[in-house]
Amino acid sequence: MKYDTKLYDLDPRSFLKEEVSFYLKLVEKFKPKNILELGVGSGRIFSKLLNKVVYGVGVDISDNMLDVCRKTCDDKRNYELINLNFINFNLNQKFDLIYMPFNTFQHLLSVEDQTKCLVSIKRHMDKNSFFILDVMDSDNIVFELNNWKLDYSTKLPNGNILKREQKTLKVNKKTHVFYKQFRYQELGKNKELKDESVFDALMKITPNQKLEKLLNRFGFEIVNKWSNYHFKDSVKTKKIIYCLKAYENH
Repeated sequence: MKYDTKLYDLDPRSFLKEEVSFYLKLVEKFKPKNILELGVGSGRIFSKLLNKVVYGVGVDISDNMLDVCRKTCDDKRNYELINLNFINFNLNQKFDLIYMPFNTFQHLLSVEDQTKCLVSIKRHMDKNSFFILDVMDSDNIVFELNNWKLDYSTKLPNGNILKREQKTLKVNKKTHVFYKQFRYQELGKNKELKDESVFDALMKITPNQKLEKLLNRFGFEIVNKWSNYHFKDSVKTKKIIYCLKAYENH
């Protein structure tokens, strides 16, 4: 079992559907003519928004993901997919709505890369643009070191069960980088192990106040801050979703 794009679409957790609904409601609210998704992946969100906008651009650094995204977008023609990192980029156009979903920003492991990314995003905004940044809430995240935790279990088309687990190996308290592992197991009908893959991953979970200072420093105003995909800000969850606008003349 290879770690490939199919695994992303097998995740059955309900909040992923809520996330898609969230962005559809944002498009209805802001009525953007064009959109930019950074870390477009398999097009799980992007493909659903294309029917609501004139034009969309999706950026990702994986050709495999972009190939799947094209299939997900099916017969739509009002989009462009670009293989590009989102640390330092210039597409020479402005977008009404830019969004970086589901912890993508936290794969930038240094303040320097985060800064370059924010500068690049602001370059593609005008006074009427919105930027949506979805990250983990550092105040509500608790990791138990070296302890596997089940993310989900789902039935595969062949009748077997796919389980995904994760654990945190260590945390660098100075850089706020978390060293993690993800384990995928395919189990037979009698729960026997058919296949297994383990992958390392790094995430930088910046303390909320530091992140907000960084956003402000590089010209972003927090218009709204939600703690889930239902536009609420009073519920203590593991998410923070920032709705941002760019300061003029910053």
